[in-house]
Amino acid sequence: MSTSRTMVTIDQVVAESSSRIPLISITRPSANKGKAKAGKPWVDGPWPLIETPSQTQPLSHTALHIANETAHVHNAMLRGLNALYLQAPFVREPADIADFMFLVQAWSGWVLDHHELKEGVMIPGFEAVLGLESGTLGFASTSRTLDRGEHGDKDDDGDNEKGTRDLPTLLRNVHSYAVATHAQPPSYSISTLQALLSSLADVLVPHLHKQIDTLAQMRNLCLSPASSSTSSSASSSHSHSHSHSHRPSRKNHKHVLEAQAAADKATRLQQIHLAAESNFSNNFDRYVVPPMLVRLRDVTYPGGSQWPQLTVPALHAVADRLSGRHEGAWRFLPCDVWGRPRELPFASSI
Repeated sequence: MSTSRTMVTIDQVVAESSSRIPLISITRPSANKGKAKAGKPWVDGPWPLIETPSQTQPLSHTALHIANETAHVHNAMLRGLNALYLQAPFVREPADIADFMFLVQAWSGWVLDHHELKEGVMIPGFEAVLGLESGTLGFASTSRTLDRGEHGDKDDDGDNEKGTRDLPTLLRNVHSYAVATHAQPPSYSISTLQALLSSLADVLVPHLHKQIDTLAQMRNLCLSPASSSTSSSASSSHSHSHSHSHRPSRKNHKHVLEAQAAADKATRLQQIHLAAESNFSNNFDRYVVPPMLVRLRDVTYPGGSQWPQLTVPALHAVADRLSGRHEGAWRFLPCDVWGRPRELPFASSI
């Protein structure tokens, strides 16, 4: 999901706010990537965040842009997971438990909806554009390695595929527990919630990390397969001059066609990506997903200030019009509405 497209919906929902809070340049609260000065853990752990592709290379292809946008979304998911796990042992009062369980419910529902849209619509669309069989995008990048005679860990790939199939069930387990406990705060069990989150993380975290490489590798898959034979060996010193002059022309024409085909694939990938994002943004609860998502982004993370590209009116809409309905839940999130890191209120000091 591209939240830049998501936030366009917010701009359309509310009018421009009359108040103005300027966006300012900030640094992390400490040298340890957003950890609070008091020594409390922060949401860059226990499960690690993802290095966005823009940190290591220019986003020179649609596939890299898609991978980069997805990495930011996945990092928001990971920050949410870490925030829930770190604060779970220290939420004690019934009112706090009710708010916390609403956040667990909102986070798991958002991740589940995003996962099902991505796996059920977006990824199959990418595979169709790239000429891949259904369910093979994650394995396409390893096929060339195996063709070269190198060893690939097929057992691990099989385990990962099975784990991905288990994700909806694991997310529903967390969601169902949150719904039930939100209604009955005294039934809250720290060990139960943390066990559910740990079981989910065992599958979710590797999946979120691996998928970024998978999406980035679509850049190479856009290219037409190389010809198994070349015309250079056929061109020899005894070739006729007129045939020699025509061969490069045919070869260049082939390269032009391949480049056009690759560009067309890239355009279609972008269209599928944007259509999937639009589908998601048209169906979320505007009083839940936007207020949560803006507080799960970190503008001090590399590239975080460029994602998503929110307008000031959109941020004011989230802060002033959309956040109030469930404001008790948003206090557990790691950043303020402007994406600035803040201390986790219920995390224990290290």
